[in-house]
Amino acid sequence: MKKLILFLLVLFSAAGMYLWDKGKDFHEVRTEMDIAAPPEKVWAILADINSWQEWSPIINHSSGDASLGSTLSIIMIGEKEYQSGPEYNPIITHLEAPKSLHWRAVMMMGVGLTNDKIIELEATPAGTHVVHKELFKGMLLPMFRGTFDRNVPLMLNAMNEALKLRAEKDE
Repeated sequence: MKKLILFLLVLFSAAGMYLWDKGKDFHEVRTEMDIAAPPEKVWAILADINSWQEWSPIINHSSGDASLGSTLSIIMIGEKEYQSGPEYNPIITHLEAPKSLHWRAVMMMGVGLTNDKIIELEATPAGTHVVHKELFKGMLLPMFRGTFDRNVPLMLNAMNEALKLRAEKDE
């Protein structure tokens, strides 16, 4: 029995060290889109975090101030209609109007997983080029990488399309 416990302890320690090592790197999921509206208009929509649930098909609830160090409340749409999905409270870590919004959500004490959302706006002759990405890091990353690669681009693109529709309205 002692050998089995020792074996399991060594096995879990090795697995923990593997996950710790693999979770040190960021994994990026990136989307891009062009919007036929100036960056200031796109920024005004993004900076009104309290209204995100009105236009974004992936947000069930959002609240908070677009200011450096502000803690937001975000509840995603659930898998079933009219249900709430995951809830998290990211902190805005970088803000440069009308160019970039970065936040970090810490899950499982920051060791299990962190999620950084980065939205960057660049003026173009036709309006705004949007880079919308999420960076994941943490011990649980190796277990969820495939899920992130499958699902996150769909979610980011859905939000991008809704942002485009809203920004181009009356443009």
